[in-house]
Amino acid sequence: MDAERWRCFVAVPIGEALRASLDASLESSRERADLADLRWTDSDGWHVTLAFLGPVEPDSVPGLIERLTSISAESGTSVRTGGLGAFPTPARARVAWYGVEDADGRLAGLASDVARALSLRVTQPFRAHVTLARARQRPVDLRSWLASASAPEGVLGVDRIALMRSHIGGGPARYETVATIPLGVRAGV
Repeated sequence: MDAERWRCFVAVPIGEALRASLDASLESSRERADLADLRWTDSDGWHVTLAFLGPVEPDSVPGLIERLTSISAESGTSVRTGGLGAFPTPARARVAWYGVEDADGRLAGLASDVARALSLRVTQPFRAHVTLARARQRPVDLRSWLASASAPEGVLGVDRIALMRSHIGGGPARYETVATIPLGVRAGV
């Protein structure tokens, strides 16, 4: 009998202080009637996705972790965060997001390193963000919300990456950390 395949991705987790501040700033937004067609993500699972792996065999996970451990970042870094936005456009949003600045391209470089280490084919440019909500069925007009809502400015420490497993069905996706890989530490040192 074949084992269940795991739906996995690689991410940078956000810190507790940033999570708490952002969560508090969105409290009233979650209750807005004009946003009822959004499914808000659970703040415990907030992260910046570096790469989506899709379904993987559980037996392949140790190899994935080993390959991720081979990524050598010179050292951890931090990036500024703030602002709200929507994909693909505010007028026809499918995703509401919290902004993560990547002016120097370090996060994009890290995403590229992850893709290379895992032999992933990259089809879209990397856009650093934290997904806050998704449209339930059809696109949602978020222009009014974006004009009136605010989100805290903060700092995201990028000192580790995580191999994550998502559990979907029966409500919002739940995320499980399979492995955490510190950055700035060479494998075998």
